[in-house]
Parts: sequence; structure tokens; C-alpha cells
Amino acid sequence: MLPEPRARDAGFELVTTTPADRYFDYCLQPYRPRRPVRGKLRSENLLLAALEMAGLLEPARPVIEALRASLGRDMVVFGVKHDGARFFFELYVYDPQKEEPAATVSGLAATLAEVLPITVPVRETIPYMMVSFDLDAEVLARGAVTELNLYLTGSDAHAGRSYVVTEAGAELANTYAFLPPKPEIDAVLRLLESSMFVDFAADPRTLSKVLFPDLFACKRVCVSKKRVRDGIYYSGVDVDALLSFLRRFAWPAPFVDFVSAHAGRLDHVFFDVGVDYEPDGAGGVRYPKTSLYGTF
Repeated sequence: MLPEPRARDAGFELVTTTPADRYFDYCLQPYRPRRPVRGKLRSENLLLAALEMAGLLEPARPVIEALRASLGRDMVVFGVKHDGARFFFELYVYDPQKEEPAATVSGLAATLAEVLPITVPVRETIPYMMVSFDLDAEVLARGAVTELNLYLTGSDAHAGRSYVVTEAGAELANTYAFLPPKPEIDAVLRLLESSMFVDFAADPRTLSKVLFPDLFACKRVCVSKKRVRDGIYYSGVDVDALLSFLRRFAWPAPFVDFVSAHAGRLDHVFFDVGVDYEPDGAGGVRYPKTSLYGTF
């Protein structure tokens, strides 16, 4: 169990923007910042703050620094996740065209060999476009990555699937589809309602528990079908919508306070957020995990 977040400001040096910064969403799609960036804060400060509050910042630093040195600044996506009790983390590396050897599993294994060895064998002829791994207390204590997630693309509409890969083999984890929210609202609704777990037909108002107006005003929606629950992701929300998201899902007050205190220096960033949901046993919906994403 991770330590409870500490109720104080950041215990690390804030990372400010530079003229060389690039801006990408959680699929490494580029975007133009919402506001002038001079003197602002990079999104990675949210990762550092959550790691610091979880007591994992210093153990995680060598991994972050090794990946940035190998892949370059702004080329690694991070996920900060919260389950109602604790933080946990995931790092994502993209290489859709297999153009960057350092972004392959074998390249990542070489990069992390001295700080966090990857022990999962992966055949490089698999047409994966992204690989991710958890970076939490258990992984850092073990000192090795023993489980990877491989993401494969699907149709031109960016439908795809992911697999959990260990030394024992691979297992399908989820399927997903990206859609522009307003032009494709009917398709979004059909995907949401096609659920193995949540009975949207019993009460149409249940849709309001996964479709949130302040988040739906985003650039793209991703609907995900997972092994034991469903998920929805909102890509391209501003810092005000991010704060609403954090408060709605009861993220730790010290973290919300950190984002709120620095919101004026984060207003140039488009954030991405995700919500896992499942039945609560009483005809409603509960949220076992929520996430936010950025790059470093």
C-alpha cells in the first residue's frame, strides 16, 4: 500500500517551459498550446507532484531520466492514476511506424537495463504501435518490469486493442475506439450502450454518469471495453475541466490543491483524462479508477 499523500506543497523544483518544448496529447498527436507558454509549467509537474506525494519520486527519477535521455524530451506519455485510495503510475512509449529503435521493447530494455530491467520477452515482428508498463511501489521494490502492455492499431478510425504480456504469454486486455465527440455522438452513444457490465437500457439517465458535459467539450473521446469493466477517455481538456474532474472523483486534496495553486501556469496545456466504470450493485455506476495524462 502506498503512503497517504502529504498535505504540503511540492517538495521538488518545478519544471518550467522552454522554447524547445513540444506539445502532444496522450497518443503523441501534436497540438498548439491554448495560451502563450512563456514562464508556464510543463505538464510533467503533475507526475512529479503525484510521485512525491506517494513517496516514490526519488526511486522513480532514474527511470524518468533514462527514458528522457534515450527518447528525447516530450516523447514519453505518463499516466497518473487514482483508485480512491492511492496513486499508481504508467509510462507509455509510441512508435507507430517502427522508426525509432529506442522506442521498441528491445530498445527500452537496453535503456532501462541498469535502472529497471525489463524481463518480458517480446517478438519484435508483432505490429504493436505502443508499449507501456506500470511504475508503482511494487515494480520499483521488485526492481524489474515483469509485465508489459502492447497496443495494436485497428481500423482507420483508430480502433485497436491491447494485450498484457508476461513471461507466461499474452492476454487480451481491452479494445478501444477513438471518435470526435460531437460529430460522432451517435457512434459514441452506441459504443457506450453496448456494455457487458452496465445496463444503460434500464435507465437512460445512467449515461449521464459516464458522459460529463465539461469533459465532452474535448477534442476526442475514446471508448474502451476491458476485461471486467468499461472505460471512457476524454482527450484535450483545459485545466479548469481537469480540476472539475479531480474534484468530482475525489482525488487527494493535496494534489488538487497543487493543481489549483498552479492552474494559471498550466492554462496552456490540453490534458487527457480517463474514467473506468462498472456497476455498483444498486443500479448505479462506480469508478474503480480514474486517470490523467501528460508527457515528459
